[in-house]
Amino acid sequence: MCQVMFATYRKNRIGILRAVPWSFMVSRVITGVTQIIFPYFMYYYLMQGNLNGEFQEYANGTDYITYVVLGSALNVLAVSTLMNIGRALITELREGTLEVLLMTPMPRKAYFAGCLLEQTARALLEFGTVLAVGGAVGADLRYLFSVQAIVVILLAVISFFCMGLVLSAVMLHTRDTYLTQNTLFIAMNLICGIMYPIQYLPAGLQYIAQMFPLTPAVSLFRNVMTEHQSLGGNSLLILQILVLSFVYLLIGTVWYKKMEPRLLESIFG
Repeated sequence: MCQVMFATYRKNRIGILRAVPWSFMVSRVITGVTQIIFPYFMYYYLMQGNLNGEFQEYANGTDYITYVVLGSALNVLAVSTLMNIGRALITELREGTLEVLLMTPMPRKAYFAGCLLEQTARALLEFGTVLAVGGAVGADLRYLFSVQAIVVILLAVISFFCMGLVLSAVMLHTRDTYLTQNTLFIAMNLICGIMYPIQYLPAGLQYIAQMFPLTPAVSLFRNVMTEHQSLGGNSLLILQILVLSFVYLLIGTVWYKKMEPRLLESIFG
């Protein structure tokens, strides 16, 4: 299994460095930085640095800039992980290597683990860049290197990976990446509490938001980063992330196993 994982890591890394050097990374970093800069100017030059008490209540007293920076950084991490995991198999299909991959006896989980290992370094680089820009505009990041924050980031990456398996199955089923991923990313950006508390949303959308791992992950990340809360004090959020991760992992695995024979038939039939 380890041999397959590291071979996949090496293959993907070589492909990224030679074929698609840094375009995706640059675009996601720019998107994350834009999500910080625009609210920064609106907050200071339009709202004069003032927010009502309702926002302070929903945000647990967090200042607006820190709130937006932490949400945008974790959103960039989610988008990067979901895109890289979700596009893995359909990229193999477009490059003509999917049939070889499907006929090999390798464990599929090792292949996806290799994809996760390769993309995590790039995703964390994007994540760190957005946080660096956020720190430059005044976000409070003093607890970033605490054990609690690191555990939350790792937990979030795992949950995004599990959701990425479902996204991969959806992309293979629809033979589409652009509409599928962009629809998902826009929805997550709007309803998962990235730029504003989800309490401002209609009740129905608030329930839908809880179906995305990004929603509890962002809340947990903010609690740890702004209030230095312990992980034990956020057990319900951690449980929600773990349950959602298991559900997405189960759906993605079962769906892929049912789809694989059909893919072989469509290729060789």
